[in-house]
Amino acid sequence: MNMNYTLALFVLATLFLTTESIRCYNCMEVSYTIADKKYEIPNEVKCDKNSTYACETNMTACSNVKYKFGLTFTGVAGAAEGVMKGCSPTVDMTGVCDIAEKELKESLKSLNIVVDDFDCSAESCKDRDYCNAGGSTGIFLVMVALLATVQLLT
Repeated sequence: MNMNYTLALFVLATLFLTTESIRCYNCMEVSYTIADKKYEIPNEVKCDKNSTYACETNMTACSNVKYKFGLTFTGVAGAAEGVMKGCSPTVDMTGVCDIAEKELKESLKSLNIVVDDFDCSAESCKDRDYCNAGGSTGIFLVMVALLATVQLLT
């Protein structure tokens, strides 16, 4: 095998072995209002610089699910809203909100909390770390390594 091909193989192997998985925020923030008083869920992980996470290799996207809904507890009306961010195995978020609504209604039903007017949006991305917070350094290094490989092979 000639030296250029050996070097090209080495560059490609290094590239694939050192490429990290995507990084995402991994957090949940939920608040609710009952009788005009606002509460937050205790012990939740806030969505800030401290909630960043390197995803497992099978997780190829970051997800962002926002929701809000009305609720009634022992005859008192209220509302809740929240956001969940994390790693996702796919960018296809079809059905995520339907599943979230179903599970939420089932889990709160046992606490005698009625959920209505559920509104949800789910989106994902996989083009860069943290979906909206930079991460272009990794892409730059991949491009440099690929260009070096092309140069070695020509």
